[in-house]
Amino acid sequence: MSDAITDLKLVDNVFVKLHYLPEVGSTHDGHAHTFDHITLLSTGAVRMKHDNGEQCFEAPHLIVTPKGIKHQFTALQAGTVFCCIHAIREGDELDSVADPHITPEQAFELLTEYPLTMRA
Repeated sequence: MSDAITDLKLVDNVFVKLHYLPEVGSTHDGHAHTFDHITLLSTGAVRMKHDNGEQCFEAPHLIVTPKGIKHQFTALQAGTVFCCIHAIREGDELDSVADPHITPEQAFELLTEYPLTMRA
């Protein structure tokens, strides 16, 4: 059984697809992306098969998938929900301010220079 996309949103060039895997064994078809992306596993658990093997994750978890890596998700728990989060970009070049291998500490430092929230 394949998953259902229950919602799609695009805000400021960030595209989010919400996926619902209703039953154990439900799958999200395999694919690869042009750029690195993040999957937010919000509820449940999944087995992620990818070009380099497979891994299991339990919510809550952020899963980073490098560009070009074909991957597929299978529910290990009923009612699993995950969101694919993508930046919409033109061309092959990234116009990023952060190294893809940034540490959490470096990310917090970067946020002082590029704040994500407005100051009151």
